[in-house]
Amino acid sequence: MTDITIEKQTEIENNEFEIAKKRYRIGAFLIDFFIFWLIAMVLGFFFGEPLENEVGFHMTGLPAFGMMLFGILLWPMSEGIWGQTIGKRILDIKVVTNEFKPIGIGQAFGRFFLGFIDYIFVIGLIIASTNKQNKRIGDMVANTIVIRTKKPTHNTVYN
Repeated sequence: MTDITIEKQTEIENNEFEIAKKRYRIGAFLIDFFIFWLIAMVLGFFFGEPLENEVGFHMTGLPAFGMMLFGILLWPMSEGIWGQTIGKRILDIKVVTNEFKPIGIGQAFGRFFLGFIDYIFVIGLIIASTNKQNKRIGDMVANTIVIRTKKPTHNTVYN
């Protein structure tokens, strides 16, 4: 794995890196959520009780605790260690600090817990739409930014 470090804010302005667009961020969240849901359904099938008149399972005890741990490992731990979740890796985006350095576990947990407010009340999308860096509340509080990890191929000058 390669770490991305950005020395100066001007590198974004020079198109070496770009701020992740909202559609990539939403797509990454949906991929991560689908993975979490799929694993929950498999665990529910084996360890849960089917819900009557609904699709899904009721889990208690160790299986429910396992799902909680998996959710924590899937989102904040993977962002804190690698700067990416599975969905972010698939869509080539990464979470970094405002100084474009790798984020820490604390920042990742801050983003994660504020994500509940961002996603449930759609406030994060509204706020991200009002600023140039597409930051949601979790990013503002944790002092993070989401960037593309691949160099943009548009606006390339051919000699």
